[in-house]
Amino acid sequence: MKILVLTSRFPYPLEKGDKLRAYYQIKELSRYHSVHVVSISDENPDKSSLEAVRIICDGLHLIRITPLERYLSLMGAAVNGLPFQVAWFYSPSAHKIMEGIIDEINPDHIYCQLARMAQYVRKIRLPKSLDYMDSFGIGMKRRAAVARGLTSFIYRVEAGRMIKYEQDIASDFDNLIIISEQDKSQLDFPDANKIRVVSNGVSETFFGYSRKAEKTCDLLFVGNMGYLPNIEAAEFLVREVLPRCGPNIRVKIAGANPSPRVLTLRSPEVEVTGWLDDIREAYATGRIFIAPIWSGTGQQNKILEAMAIGMPCITTDSVNNAIGAMPGKDIMIASSAEEFAQAAAMLLSNAGRFEEMSRRSVEFAKQNFSWEQNGKVLSDIFAGK
Repeated sequence: MKILVLTSRFPYPLEKGDKLRAYYQIKELSRYHSVHVVSISDENPDKSSLEAVRIICDGLHLIRITPLERYLSLMGAAVNGLPFQVAWFYSPSAHKIMEGIIDEINPDHIYCQLARMAQYVRKIRLPKSLDYMDSFGIGMKRRAAVARGLTSFIYRVEAGRMIKYEQDIASDFDNLIIISEQDKSQLDFPDANKIRVVSNGVSETFFGYSRKAEKTCDLLFVGNMGYLPNIEAAEFLVREVLPRCGPNIRVKIAGANPSPRVLTLRSPEVEVTGWLDDIREAYATGRIFIAPIWSGTGQQNKILEAMAIGMPCITTDSVNNAIGAMPGKDIMIASSAEEFAQAAAMLLSNAGRFEEMSRRSVEFAKQNFSWEQNGKVLSDIFAGK
């Protein structure tokens, strides 16, 4: 089967969840099919990033959208009601280029990652699938509830538009895909019953990665540190959890694009690394992975990677609901700063419990999250199975 994969960002380097999901899905689909990739971009990826994607597919196309096109599209969205998230990645000129590429490749199936790319292909009469990934409109609605003033108003307007758009485009696709049962349950419209759950996976390179490295921190948090939920999680960890942990506890915050808010958290007890060429090095140098995230949408691959490498993890119910680990056995659950601190103290002081949870974490990730298996599931979906 010839498959055309559409992404709103170039899927490398793997510093964002949508890019990581796209990269590994492309890689696994290429085992069974001829895969061609079209990515929207406002800049040229470097040579090594281009090569990383070229070697896992049969064709690669970049469509540039200029900043002017993006802002003109946003202005149009203010009038036509298109979600701003969709408008930001859309331009009429890019649409024409996309149509030309589709005519040239003549794919058997189109796989569209994220609703914000649906505008390019929703009316094309070819078999196609849409990966919502998560319930983005619901996520925006929750952001509106905690934001204030004009920010809350913007989030609320965008949430309403996105929820409606996610429903409207559903009938344009043969298959609908989402990352977890939790996210599926949050989409309430007639076509939601045809949504299939395809979770994330963990790269095999995490399993068995050395845990003998020198431990330079007690508590680790990893993520794209320019992303608001990760920024808020880092602030909560440092300002609310760490003071309750007692003396001599070290925190490391690792990941790309640390915002000024994250950089201000630095102290003798708190290290902010920024981008790392190999994020496994951060996991290997930490004792416990801690993720105080309450967003309730999507699937936190950072948790899966930490578990695969053998780190005991502490997180919230909303994060674990998308993963399905057994609380108290595979993972620790907390709902307040005090509970996070207590769970960390218990694991740091109880070597037997620490080692048992480390072992169970690896087993859980290996048994439940495989990119290879998910690639087979996607292939079956495209084939109508």
